[in-house]
Amino acid sequence: MLGYIAITLNAEVFFRYILNSPSAYTDEVSRTLMIFIVFIGVPWAVKSDRHVIIDILPTTASWAKKRLVIEILSKILFIGFCVAFIMASYRASLFHRMLGSTTEGLGIPYWILFGMMPLIFSLTIVRLVQSIARSIRKNRKNTSTYTENNTAIEKEAHRG
Repeated sequence: MLGYIAITLNAEVFFRYILNSPSAYTDEVSRTLMIFIVFIGVPWAVKSDRHVIIDILPTTASWAKKRLVIEILSKILFIGFCVAFIMASYRASLFHRMLGSTTEGLGIPYWILFGMMPLIFSLTIVRLVQSIARSIRKNRKNTSTYTENNTAIEKEAHRG
């Protein structure tokens, strides 16, 4: 999509300024694709754990459970945001379908564009649930490793 946007916008610059023949379609398609790239990036960022995080809590083992609880709570809040966004975009889609409004250049019904948002944010919810499960599994693994290491250290201390 980014390649298409780059090529078409460069062609549009050529047509607009060299040939003096601008096209309304290029701008509209590029704008729509750019918006979808941003929204499709949300579930991808959640899946790959590359979304914006402010990490100020200590990473010591004593904070592991507290960090897990805070992480899960923040993801649950994000799920709540997704649900609100799904409902709002669904209502917007119904509203634009009732109005019959379309984009200016291509005549794409707005209800189709708004209708994509509930799908994208539903996928985001799936990715958030997967991320919560992954965090819980990771915490269990780290806790058991920490416990095993401490047990080995204690046994070594009793031998000496």
